[in-house]
Amino acid sequence: MSSQELASKPTNSVSSTVPEAEETPKAPQSLALQLLCAVGVLGFSGYMFSSWQQTLAQHSLAQQAQAATPVVEEAPAMAPVEAQVQPSVTQPAMTATTAPITPEVAPTVPAPVPMVTEPTTTPGITDPATMTTLGEKLYEQIDGSWKSYPTFTSNLVYQVQVQRDGAIAGYDSLNKPAQDHLAETPLPELTSTSATLAESSTQPQAKFLVLLMPSGTLEISPWVGN
Repeated sequence: MSSQELASKPTNSVSSTVPEAEETPKAPQSLALQLLCAVGVLGFSGYMFSSWQQTLAQHSLAQQAQAATPVVEEAPAMAPVEAQVQPSVTQPAMTATTAPITPEVAPTVPAPVPMVTEPTTTPGITDPATMTTLGEKLYEQIDGSWKSYPTFTSNLVYQVQVQRDGAIAGYDSLNKPAQDHLAETPLPELTSTSATLAESSTQPQAKFLVLLMPSGTLEISPWVGN
């Protein structure tokens, strides 16, 4: 081996070893890159998976909301709507009542008209003998029953009706003192106890003019006129 070859050998050995020293650090770097890539891929995959799950959850919620919305709209029952519509159906019947209605009037039966009879006039007693007898009876009744002392100052004038049997049928006050002092005379008591018929009786009656004076004097005379 020549010296040139020996000299060239170290240079070759050195040059040959240099690339080996440069290639050894590349193995750890490639592993690190692979790990980073794997971690990145896993992180991206996890992110995508979580976002996909969120998207699915939102989609399911949207579907549930859409499914629940028709239930809320269909909640009102149709019965109230029909109840509101029914009055409008009965309105034509109400408007029909505005037409004039002729009420049915039951035939009225006229009440029987009572027969009006003319009042019968009581026949008067005009026979002079009878009038004298009845006047005496009337005088005895009044004079025998007049017991109170007169308090009036004017004559009391009465018309007295006497029946044929001598009973006093009635009397009429002809002046105001006679009306005011009637209680001092026996006429009310005599009429209520002795009269057997009313003034409207058909039994004949005789009329007399009776004067009660403040002095206590009694005068009776036949009635003249109607």
